Amino acid sequence: MIESIIGSLFFEFVGALTKWVVYAVHHKVRGREVISFREMWDGRKGSQKSEIIMHGFSNIILGLIVVVGLFVLVLKLT
Repeated sequence: MIESIIGSLFFEFVGALTKWVVYAVHHKVRGREVISFREMWDGRKGSQKSEIIMHGFSNIILGLIVVVGLFVLVLKLT
C-alpha cells in the first residue's frame, strides 16, 4: 500500500517536472511569463475536484512514460 503511494508521488513529481520544463521553455521562447512549478503541480486555482484528479492522473501517466522511456534508453546505450 505505502509503496504504491510513494510510487505515484514519484511519478507525479516526474510528470509535473517534465510538463513544467516543456511549458517553461515554450513560454520563454514566446516571450510570455513562465508559470510556477506549484501551479503545474497543483493545477489551476478554482478547479473542480474532477479536474484536479485528472490533472494529477495525467502527471502520473506522463511521469511513468518518461521514467520507462529513460530506462529503455539507458538499456539500449549499455
